[in-house]
Amino acid sequence: MSGRETLAQARAAEDAVGAAAMKKAIWRLGPFLGLLYLVAYIDRNNAGFAKLEMTAALQITEAAFGFAAGIFFIGYLLFEVPSNLLLEKFGARKWIARIMISWGIVAALTAFVQDATQFAIARFILGIAEAGFFPGVLLYLTLWFPRQYRTQVLAVFVLSNPIANAVAAPLSGWMLELHGLWGLEGWQLVFLLQGVPAVLLAFVVFFWLPDRPQDARWLNPAEQRWITDTLAAETQATEQRHGRLRLGEVFLNGRLWTLIVLFFGVVFGAYGLGMWLPTIVKSMGDFSNSTTGWLVALPNLCAALVMLPWERAARRQGNIPLQIGITLSITALSLIAAVAAQGTPVLALAALCVGMSALFSTTPLFWSLPPMVLTGTAAAAGLAFINSVGNLAGFAGPYAIGWISETTGSAVWGLLLISGLTLLGATIAFVLSRRSDFTTAPDLAVEASTARR
Repeated sequence: MSGRETLAQARAAEDAVGAAAMKKAIWRLGPFLGLLYLVAYIDRNNAGFAKLEMTAALQITEAAFGFAAGIFFIGYLLFEVPSNLLLEKFGARKWIARIMISWGIVAALTAFVQDATQFAIARFILGIAEAGFFPGVLLYLTLWFPRQYRTQVLAVFVLSNPIANAVAAPLSGWMLELHGLWGLEGWQLVFLLQGVPAVLLAFVVFFWLPDRPQDARWLNPAEQRWITDTLAAETQATEQRHGRLRLGEVFLNGRLWTLIVLFFGVVFGAYGLGMWLPTIVKSMGDFSNSTTGWLVALPNLCAALVMLPWERAARRQGNIPLQIGITLSITALSLIAAVAAQGTPVLALAALCVGMSALFSTTPLFWSLPPMVLTGTAAAAGLAFINSVGNLAGFAGPYAIGWISETTGSAVWGLLLISGLTLLGATIAFVLSRRSDFTTAPDLAVEASTARR
């Protein structure tokens, strides 16, 4: 047997080990982490359904509700980066469990607020409690998955977003009908019952989640070694290509600020729609709470069906920024169509289905970009920094739509504002699609392979 044939067999065996390791890791970690994010997403967005009764019960104005709903992200901003640095220090298992217990308790106690001020305080504290969860999971995934597998596992992870909305919508609508249970109003039961799962799952995280591949008993030594060696080679290739950022340099890095502006448009749409969609849908036909819940579930179910096929198609194309630009353009045009068709609920709802499917499909694509230019502690801080500053749109979106709703008498017109910001994001993405910094896997994969050998 020639040396070339021997080398080819060795590479084939190594590829087989890597494929087996990735298959195990994706399906062991992706759905479980997605379940955690599903619970988090429900707890931060269930105020949209509680609003259908809460604002009248506590005499909260539309603008005051929008402010309180969005102030969650101010607490998030202040504590996101410190939380992610602490996760790197203490490990994902302990720190994510701590985050979940904190947010679950605060989410449940929101059921007992008495006025707009207390509601705003509860939302602010909820942001502090949950700070670090999402970027912490993103950082955790960089310790397990090489770049060519990352968008796939991210798609499995963030698939929980539309599923959370689809599950929570009819569930919340049903809970609103449970007036009098334990002497509580329906809106109180939404907060209380949906806060408990986070606390229970925290114990599962603490006793089951492995911090690193070396701790995973379901990987054999060869698979653990393949993941560790491949990631080390990728880190070396990235640092040779872009240099190694110091922690203090992260916050002044132009590439990160470009990503933040792009992410702002994505988040503005996601949380603006997530918080106000029940109100928008209910206003289209004066539906009951239960019917509204099922109708709100439809766009989210569509998004859940589209995300994984779109991720696979985008990965095959190879230019991720270009795919992001396309999804955000589709989002903007669909929301404009929804406004134009507001007098015809069926057409408006169909347009929302297309728009939300495209918007949610953007998320896993976007989060595959930062690790192309960040490594080590800079990655921990950078991921949290992008998420926290970009998530200021989570404050601006609900608040702006609340103001528009109060001024115009309809939240539907807020869709045009979301459309404009997603078009801005699309423009940035199209510009990035022409820059080598953010072109995807092929070149860097070659560099990583060379560095490993």
